[in-house]
Amino acid sequence: MMEIITRQEAIEQGVKKFFTGEPCCNGHVCERYCSNGLCFECRRVVGAKYSEKKRQEENRHPLQHRILSFINAYKKCDHQPTWDQALRAVENRFSADRAGFSVYDPEYPCTHGHISNRRVKEGMCVKCQNDAGLARIREKRKNPEYKKADNDRALRYYHNNKKVIAEKRKKDWRSGKIKDRQYEYYKKNKSKYCALTIHYQMKKKMHTLSCVSSKEFISFYKKRDALTDKTGIPHEVDHYYPLQGENICGLHVPWNLQIIPASENRRKHNSMPEDFYGANHTPPTLETN
Repeated sequence: MMEIITRQEAIEQGVKKFFTGEPCCNGHVCERYCSNGLCFECRRVVGAKYSEKKRQEENRHPLQHRILSFINAYKKCDHQPTWDQALRAVENRFSADRAGFSVYDPEYPCTHGHISNRRVKEGMCVKCQNDAGLARIREKRKNPEYKKADNDRALRYYHNNKKVIAEKRKKDWRSGKIKDRQYEYYKKNKSKYCALTIHYQMKKKMHTLSCVSSKEFISFYKKRDALTDKTGIPHEVDHYYPLQGENICGLHVPWNLQIIPASENRRKHNSMPEDFYGANHTPPTLETN
């Protein structure tokens, strides 16, 4: 049996330990330290936990904190990344950061399910960032003053950088980027294009005289194809007076047709010939036979 001695008596005697014979808060009946009142067994348990924590820190992955942060971001999502998936995403971001890139491929969808690149700096999905930016712009453009100022700014930029924009468009057209964007837009808006096409066909039918045979239009399209092959510039058959003009509408008849370059037809759109060509302009006479 150890001698019972209080903490005050041990301090007065210059002893570092004391023993009261009563259990500590954790139920250990053993000597205690005078300095902090902690018993030997509690000190041993605390020391063992600290040693275990140090061993875990020494053996943990150097990017463990980032990996756990990546996993925690998906707590409220249906799709939870595994440790290996989070590790690959964090390593890709770390490698891109060291290489000086602004975006990286995480190889795992974001919390909204977008499979796209992410910003190295913020870790935000590019698609989410773009959607958020477009939403803010749409909200701002509801204000007429902001919309007008934004349109004026875009117009000024276009006039000041016509050559640069033209070169970029040519480059995008040759590489097929524009065609790909147009096809993607068409796939997402098929119903819109179907409605517009049917509307135009019905307009065309209503503006065609019953006395005019469909065979009378064939020669125009043959001439259009011949001009396209000869010049290498796409040509189209246009209504001199548009079928869907603002004030008056023309007819779908041979004497209201002309063959012009496709680029000119795009610029003309539904404009009246007096407004587009000038007051003294007359429709070209075309030998179609």
